[in-house]
Amino acid sequence: MITVSVPGKVHLMGEHAVVYGKPAILAAINRRLTVTVTDRDSNTSGYVANILGIVQKHFGTTRGVHITIDSDIPAGYHLGSSAAVAVGVVSAVSYFLKKIWNPTLINQLAYEAEKLQHGNPSGADNTTVTFGGLIWYRKELEFLKSIWQLPFQLPARLNNFSIIDTGRPKENTGKMVAFVKSQKNLQKFLDANEIQTKRVAVAIKEGDEKTLIDAVRKGERTLEDIGVVSKKVIPVIRKIERAGGAAKILGGGGRTNGVGYLLCYSHHPPASCIPIRLGEEGVRLENKI
Repeated sequence: MITVSVPGKVHLMGEHAVVYGKPAILAAINRRLTVTVTDRDSNTSGYVANILGIVQKHFGTTRGVHITIDSDIPAGYHLGSSAAVAVGVVSAVSYFLKKIWNPTLINQLAYEAEKLQHGNPSGADNTTVTFGGLIWYRKELEFLKSIWQLPFQLPARLNNFSIIDTGRPKENTGKMVAFVKSQKNLQKFLDANEIQTKRVAVAIKEGDEKTLIDAVRKGERTLEDIGVVSKKVIPVIRKIERAGGAAKILGGGGRTNGVGYLLCYSHHPPASCIPIRLGEEGVRLENKI
C-alpha cells in the first residue's frame, strides 16, 4: 500500500493571464487530499482512469491497481482539486509500480492529465501542488516554462489570509478561459494584471502589507474589468476593502452566480471566512507499507 498527500493551491495573482504567457504567483495551502494505491483489481473510471492510463503508458505496463482518494479540497471551487488528484494519482501509482519518486516527472505526467481534462491549462496548478511553497510561474511556450519556487516564505506579519465560500460557479474553468479569450480588451487586461502580479511578489518578499493590499485590490479590478467576477460577489469584495482588507477571486471565477472561494486578506475578516496558511509542503509520500 502506498499513500501520498497533496496540497490545494491558491492564485495570489495572475489567473487567466497565465494562460497567455504572463506570470502568476501561486501558493500551496494547508488543505490536502490523500491518494492510496493497493494491489487489487482496478476500480478507476473517468478522470482517474485517464491519469492511470498516462502513468501506465509512460512505464509500459498494463498492471491494474486499486485507487482510493480522500479529499479536503472541494472540486469546482478553484483550490486546485483537479491538479491535486492528478499529482496524487501519478505520484502514488509511479511509486507503487516502479518505486520512483521524481517530482519533475510527476509534474510532467500530471500536466498531461490536466490537458485531457481542461484542454488548455497553464500548468501552474499542478506545478504548485507538486513542489509546494510559493511558486512564480510563466508559460513561455508549450515546451518551455519558467518555474521558480520562491526562496522566501510568507512573513508572519502577513499571515492574515482566509477563504470565503461564495458558492460553486455555474461555469467551469474551460468556459471561463474561452470567455476571456473572446474579449477585445484582452491585451490591456494582461498587461495590467502582470503589473499587480509583480507587485504582490515584491510585497511578500519585503513584508510590505500596504503594497500587498493595494496590489490585490488593483489586480482584482483587472479581473472584474475582463468580466470574470459576478455581480453577486463584487459587494462582498467591496465590504472587505472598506474594512481595510482586500479580496479577489481564485482561478476561473464566475459570471452569473458564485465564483467558488474568494481569497481574503484582512485583520478583521467576516465570520464566514476560513483561515488558511500559504506556502505549505508539496506532494508528500506518507507511507509505503
